[in-house]
Amino acid sequence: MSETINLTPTPRTPQADERPVHIQYGDVKMDLPRLDDSTQLPIDLIIAGMAAASQGWDNLDNEQKMAFMATVLAFLTKQYPKFARELDRKSGDKVKDLGLIFDAWATATVGMDPKA
Repeated sequence: MSETINLTPTPRTPQADERPVHIQYGDVKMDLPRLDDSTQLPIDLIIAGMAAASQGWDNLDNEQKMAFMATVLAFLTKQYPKFARELDRKSGDKVKDLGLIFDAWATATVGMDPKA
């Protein structure tokens, strides 16, 4: 039998603002982590993001893009249950609105200093 290799998880260090991206959709205010902060993102978003990044968004087929958007939507609705109701009540195009939210999230992340 081979020996077990024991790995210790890297320690979490408290940050001043763990969710520095602030987006409001209708009446729902969302405080989100930076997309490049693996200490704050759930593993599902990291997996989806890595899959999309490895091929490039423009190289993904529609099914892969929808799978990515579904992962983002699942995260947002879990964190902000009112968000789903807001989409249902006010959105004329839910997929387009979700894309706008993700684009705003990504744009805000790019403009932030990861060490701030």
